[in-house]
Amino acid sequence: MSQTNMSSVVAAVAVVAVSLGVTIGVVASSSTTSLYAPAAVRTVTRAAPAVAPVASNMRMAAQAQEQFAAEQQATYEQAAAEEAQYYAQAPQAQQNWVAAALFAASAAAGAAFMAMRNKASSAYEAIREDPEAAFGNVARTAGVTAASAALAGSATAASLTFDEINSLSYMEMKGTGLSNTCPIIADSNESRLNLKAGNYKLLNMCLEPSSFQVKPPSPDGKTVTEFEKTKLMTRLTYTLDGIRADLAVGGDGSWNIQELDGIDYAATTVQLSGGERVPFLFTIHNLAAKGDAGQFLGQFDVASYRGATFLDPKGRGAATGYDNAVALPAASDTEELAKENTKNVAGSVGTIAFKVAKVNAETGEVAGVFESIQPSDTDLGSKVPKDIKTSGVWYGQISPA
Repeated sequence: MSQTNMSSVVAAVAVVAVSLGVTIGVVASSSTTSLYAPAAVRTVTRAAPAVAPVASNMRMAAQAQEQFAAEQQATYEQAAAEEAQYYAQAPQAQQNWVAAALFAASAAAGAAFMAMRNKASSAYEAIREDPEAAFGNVARTAGVTAASAALAGSATAASLTFDEINSLSYMEMKGTGLSNTCPIIADSNESRLNLKAGNYKLLNMCLEPSSFQVKPPSPDGKTVTEFEKTKLMTRLTYTLDGIRADLAVGGDGSWNIQELDGIDYAATTVQLSGGERVPFLFTIHNLAAKGDAGQFLGQFDVASYRGATFLDPKGRGAATGYDNAVALPAASDTEELAKENTKNVAGSVGTIAFKVAKVNAETGEVAGVFESIQPSDTDLGSKVPKDIKTSGVWYGQISPA
């Protein structure tokens, strides 16, 4: 029962008690009632001399009745007041007890929560300081299932080999971040893969960025600007994976790589220190690279961040929609609106360099680092693109064609 309802009940009980006392007093003091007449009144009446005047007897009886009524009234009022005070104090005491119990329970729950939080914080800090030491060798010593369980609670996903990643189920991968990482090569000290001349396949190629930098355009076209560090705004969906490419090895040991297909693009957004957000399409689509077993570099196509059927807020597009803003028909041909009205979905070109750092001759696995430079989004031609420098690690498997 709420405090308001309890107070109402106490007040009602007090009123009823007082009313009952007053009623009994009035009834008892009534001259027409002899049921509750005290013995003193009856004794005085009977003991009165027979020769005494009737008026004198009536006065004596009236005085005795008035005195008794006054005493009864005081007694009932005192009893009613004590009863009302009791019922008024009982709910308060009960409420105080409940409040004390709730306070004790909340204190115990708070202590348990703080203990769990401190334990979790300590574990998180340990993992964040050295995640590789905490989880890097778990899969190799306790099995892949134990590794996936440990990775589920880690701050960052540890690196696993290709076979270890493939042995995980969807539920074991879910929430670990492993889907956004590239495999590693374990138990190998080789750094160069010697291949005979011939045609090969580069399979399961993966590119995992670890750094994004943006070079703003020069304000006057002459000043040289530097690449700036950025804050990644995209979630863990920016790694390229499952890429296939043709590899031709020449008699002189040269490599020619032509990318075929795969998940070779990922829409990504970064934010500059000033708050400006820069979207771009991280990709190596149609990569054509040349080099050798140690390093190779090449160019790739960068498609438009927006497609030809994309409509801007004014309903304008490259292949559909309006030709200009409907609200400004008279200014549709002005020079200042030309870039906004004329949509451009033409692609551009980026460059990338790969360096081989580790190989496994038995399995044909190769891994290393990469760095690419490509333009950012142009908002369908209305903005000047910025150069994006992306660096990270890569992985691939080479097999005979």
